[in-house]
Amino acid sequence: MRKVNAIGYLRYSDKKQDSNHSLEIQKSQILLLAERENLKIIEWRIDKATSAFRNNAGKRKGMQMVFDDIANGAGAICFYEESRITRSITDFYNDVYIPIRERHPQTKFYSTQSDGEWNPNDPITQAKLVFAAEESEIKSVRTKDAHTNSLNQDTPKRPGSRTPIGYDMDDGILIPNEDAKIVELIFYLTTFGHSQQTIAEYLNECEVYTKKVKHWNSSTIGYVLSNHVYGGDLAWNVRTSYDISKPKADQDIDLFRNIHERIISPTVSHLVKQISVLKSEYGTMNTPYYLRGVIKCKACNLHLVAKDNSPKNKPGRYRVYRCTRCRNTVPITDIHHAVSDDLKRKWCTQFAVLTVRSKEQLKSWLKKLIKAKKDLNPLLEKALYNEKMLEDKNLNQSLLTETLSVGQKKIKDDITKISLIKEEIKKLLDDNYVDVLLNEILKHNFLDFTDSEIRVFFLMYFDEVNINFEKNKEIQISYRLSPFVLLEDVTGHFTEQTKKFNDMTG
Repeated sequence: MRKVNAIGYLRYSDKKQDSNHSLEIQKSQILLLAERENLKIIEWRIDKATSAFRNNAGKRKGMQMVFDDIANGAGAICFYEESRITRSITDFYNDVYIPIRERHPQTKFYSTQSDGEWNPNDPITQAKLVFAAEESEIKSVRTKDAHTNSLNQDTPKRPGSRTPIGYDMDDGILIPNEDAKIVELIFYLTTFGHSQQTIAEYLNECEVYTKKVKHWNSSTIGYVLSNHVYGGDLAWNVRTSYDISKPKADQDIDLFRNIHERIISPTVSHLVKQISVLKSEYGTMNTPYYLRGVIKCKACNLHLVAKDNSPKNKPGRYRVYRCTRCRNTVPITDIHHAVSDDLKRKWCTQFAVLTVRSKEQLKSWLKKLIKAKKDLNPLLEKALYNEKMLEDKNLNQSLLTETLSVGQKKIKDDITKISLIKEEIKKLLDDNYVDVLLNEILKHNFLDFTDSEIRVFFLMYFDEVNINFEKNKEIQISYRLSPFVLLEDVTGHFTEQTKKFNDMTG
């Protein structure tokens, strides 16, 4: 009798099982099943390190390949047992079994733990699916309990999870290894505005790899940059949900400070976050228009727009900044030379003063934040008191109650955010990286830097550049006292926000 072509489906859920015999056991039993049922295994489809509890059966890569195999003529699917296909009882039946049987009614399903064709309507099969789901839920609870126990020790330890690039783990404590230098390089390049894709291409071109990464892509670089671990902190519950990888705000995650040796300095870590904000506000850093968003027409008080008036066959020859109101223009090369000359002249003579002023600015912001937090505390107490008064008087004023509740949450969130920023400023005050960075930059000519590097530098140190077209294109430059643009903006925000709260409450 001619054998029916069949697909062998294999799955295991944990990366740690890469080196054990899980797949070999599943394979050998499926081959025995195939011999017994007169089947010929023509393809093996494998979902490695894929949780059947968290990953819908129909969306797994291996299972999607099974759909294609059936469409191309395979007549049967073989698997080891119910826990290999699903841990959530219904998803395999609804998203795999039913769609395949509707399109290809002759397709048969087999399990090595059942005699004859696998029948999802059989009570014993249904019981096995229930047991598989219950077992997975029990494992999940045990894992969470183990994680909680590790985190709640006097010295929190990192729960069982993937060890980040650049670290080895010894008894739950992370220790930097030889790949830490590569992590430092990734952060360093990011502080100069280079995109994740550019950094990945650079590392691949230079064949700079780690024990874990043999080929870089932008998502891997992004994972490294977003990981709190490199600042010495242990972060947990950082994702919005298991299915949504978007990170939570810092104040909403479980963050244990200074648990292990940091790889990245506080300043570098802050500058990387700042670059992300600058990109959101000013667009790509990789542009020849270094002063876009910074340069203004003095007479019109409007930011100049970037415009390329070059003919099609001469790109970049006539790039200008242009005022949309008075229509005046200035070539970008002229203004860039004037600005960079002024920058170098002042910085070479005032470098020591600049670094001192940077520290002074941080201290000034710290004082403002301390005052803002101090002003918010009585406002929170007042909001809580008003809410209690409503409860005591049994007043059913839902709109007022909701308003008080929203106000309380806003004040609490602001207090939490201010506390986090205060901690960050204190770390920056203890770090001398800015001095090292500026010393290194001033050793070079600006022509040595890429467009991204110059653009970032200008955004960090120029508050505003005004050009007076009526006075022979005279320029006036307003410098920042420190490179921490993000802190300057957020400190101003909280100071203003607290003043508004005070005005509202009298």
